[in-house]
Amino acid sequence: MLLKAAHYVMVAAYVGLPIAAIAWDIARAAKGKRAAPSSSLIMTFFAAVAIGAGLSVIYALAVGGAVRVTQVLLAIYFAFSLLLILKVLDALVTRLGARAVARFARGDVKPLRRRSVIAAAVLGRWIVLFAIGLPYVMASVLTYRPKVRALEDPVDRLGFVYEPIEFRATDGTHLSGWWIPGQPDARADDTERAAMRTVIICHGLGANKSNHVILAQALVPAGYNVLIFDFRAHGSSGGQLASFGDLERHDVLGAVRWVRANRPEQAQEIFGVGASMGAAALLAAAAEPSADGRAIAAVAVYGTYDDLADMAGTVAQRFPPPVNWLVRHVGMPMASLQTGTNLADFSPARCAQQIWPRPILVIHGVQDEIIDFEHGQRLFNAASPPRSRIWVQQGSHNSIVDDQQTADDVRRFFNEARAMPVI
Repeated sequence: MLLKAAHYVMVAAYVGLPIAAIAWDIARAAKGKRAAPSSSLIMTFFAAVAIGAGLSVIYALAVGGAVRVTQVLLAIYFAFSLLLILKVLDALVTRLGARAVARFARGDVKPLRRRSVIAAAVLGRWIVLFAIGLPYVMASVLTYRPKVRALEDPVDRLGFVYEPIEFRATDGTHLSGWWIPGQPDARADDTERAAMRTVIICHGLGANKSNHVILAQALVPAGYNVLIFDFRAHGSSGGQLASFGDLERHDVLGAVRWVRANRPEQAQEIFGVGASMGAAALLAAAAEPSADGRAIAAVAVYGTYDDLADMAGTVAQRFPPPVNWLVRHVGMPMASLQTGTNLADFSPARCAQQIWPRPILVIHGVQDEIIDFEHGQRLFNAASPPRSRIWVQQGSHNSIVDDQQTADDVRRFFNEARAMPVI
């Protein structure tokens, strides 16, 4: 509850601080009879323009999408708010330092002591800005997503007909997806049974439904129906903040609910396949005790992590001291504050234990350069039978998603998926 309240305060700061800063600057200008706005505010704004536009372009290039003007403007506004928050922090620290100097370095003290107090105040200012500002900026950049428009659809990528759909996550977030009906060909094993099955595909962090529709390459020709959607803060869906799979569980549950309500004949069995963040969200959704969570009959997960706090620790090790300590012990709380959920408590491995007796397939690239192979090993070890694994010896984080052999293995896994009998 306290975390949620703090999150809403931060959101209010993001929304209101630019307006308040401009109004305050205009008021000061009126009192001082100078032209508004001030040069400091102008410089901050142009820095925000560079950051917001730069992030939008980088994301668009990374996922092969198109930049949206509205998303660029939102990214600029977000960057402007972020910079103003840092300026407020700097102002507070500077004022505290000035008070310390005024108290401990009065004019009657020795010059050496006065210089020492001033030096300590300056050093303290930079330490606080580094210890709080740097993790805050890192957490903000990782959780805020400038969304880009997909340039390709299932027809362009795979030649599959599809239907655009809109639905809501179970917490109300608007989501955009594609419904791809099964199109069985000569490779289909049991088209009648497959036609009653739907696979929900969950993409990774920073990607979108177009990037990961390739995961349907072996499913649709075998007769499986597929629903693939953009997670919150991605593609054409609502929201701007990503939580690495924790809140995204509501998106997966919303997809399950849509299939059950709108395609009941094709939803007699529902499976899930996810990559990276999408895999973590899928595990969390399948672990939910709700009817929608329990409706996920089997899951296949590509290249995901076992525990978010441990994953943060792995990432932190890539930085030199003291940044590595700050990433884990300050950056994680900052990211939790940003998203409004306790990310340090999010454990896909714990979720994998809770989906028993339903089957799980864990896939990981031995050469994964983003999520170390040991995370996949620990996730598999934590899962209860029935469980299967595929270790792709030459697989990197992204190459395993495109691997045809692995896609065929996933299809066979779903063909044979059965829950373990409970005595």
